[in-house]
Amino acid sequence: MLRSSLISASAVILCCATANGQQQLSAHKVIGPVKDAGIFHVGTGTWTRGSGAKANLGPDVIFRADVGSGYFGTGWEGSPGIDEGILPGTGNSNQTGNPGPRDDYVINGAEFAYCSLSSAWTSWDFTLYDSYVPCDLPAAPSNCVNLAGAIPTVSLPAGGFCWTGTLDLSLAGYEVCVEADGGPCASGYDGGGLGLDGFGWGATFNTTDGGTTGPILAGHDVTWTPEGEGTVYQPAFSNSCANPASSGLGSEDFFAIDAGGGLSPGCYWFGGYVNNNGCGAASNGPPGQFHCVFYTDAQANCAPPACNIVFCDTNKDNQGDLSLSTCDCSGGSIKLSLSTTFVNQFCYPIIGLGTGTAQPTGVSDLCLIGSAIGRYGADAGSTAGGSYSIDLLNAASAPGGGVPTIGGSLCNGNTWRFQAWHRDGMNPSRFSKGISGTIN
Repeated sequence: MLRSSLISASAVILCCATANGQQQLSAHKVIGPVKDAGIFHVGTGTWTRGSGAKANLGPDVIFRADVGSGYFGTGWEGSPGIDEGILPGTGNSNQTGNPGPRDDYVINGAEFAYCSLSSAWTSWDFTLYDSYVPCDLPAAPSNCVNLAGAIPTVSLPAGGFCWTGTLDLSLAGYEVCVEADGGPCASGYDGGGLGLDGFGWGATFNTTDGGTTGPILAGHDVTWTPEGEGTVYQPAFSNSCANPASSGLGSEDFFAIDAGGGLSPGCYWFGGYVNNNGCGAASNGPPGQFHCVFYTDAQANCAPPACNIVFCDTNKDNQGDLSLSTCDCSGGSIKLSLSTTFVNQFCYPIIGLGTGTAQPTGVSDLCLIGSAIGRYGADAGSTAGGSYSIDLLNAASAPGGGVPTIGGSLCNGNTWRFQAWHRDGMNPSRFSKGISGTIN
């Protein structure tokens, strides 16, 4: 009761313009000191806790929006909130006067921040778009939108606190290759205020108890903390506040809320962010950017999408090898094949994005825990001769190149993970080793 009273007293209710008319969102004051949740290693599904945690991130920063504002946004739990910015390429000298070092970047990590009043853990889904016009809706776009990548659902601590966390994408092929200056939909620097040089990232928060949850809002304070600083192309902070933080390059004072939750999709803002009060002083109102820092290695080329990455192979009871014929959908066929010593056994593949491990049959590991799992049950067959195969793009379980149970298209740029389930005579059933690939 006390916590609810405190939050209600600190809430700032602001009117937000959307494509569907006037609606309201709420921004709350940040709850006490912001805690460090640690680093989540997406490739292993594990956390390294503590402010001293290390990971193979960077070593460079390509985007930084981390000016403290003292607010976090709420009201769109269950819906993707999509923010925007610019990743400058070699032809874009931007506000700093310094062009970016590359025309594509391998994103190997991200820092994010949020607050949650939920008593349960919060689930979080993250997507990255290298072609994105500000305030567009990827579910029903008005412009060309290109999904560069997505990660499996992450469980985040809540408990009535505010947190920063870091994603480590450097393991098991979860790095995301993004093109600079608007990606493949608008290659090269366009400029001229056309909105064609942007990228976007989406975050969806879900709680099991309906607790208020949302991203910490980053200030867009170009007078006191200019855009694009503290990055690989502008390492120094020139702001007069001696504050090692930066406004996000190309950020706007609004963001999109896409379909999926209870709020109407559209373009939202908090009335515009202005700070006339000087260094270290409170702003006049909440900003419309989400706190985020993206890491890259500015010396690294974007490699071809990862394909045939083996996982779940440390337990000797996980027997049988899977392989993908390709991860390129353009040929209209992707064969998933199993080679195993267990012959003449009933078998079908399973698919997911999760990276956690469990032993539901008591023998061998299932390494897709943490997200929904799809079963190609309608394509079940026998491991006659010690082999089995399926054409994923023409499967009876998901016609038209879909994903069983999970839904959507297999060819969406996700790093999909596969295992095979099979019987073992009268013994408990087993799972094969895993194979993953970025399929598009």
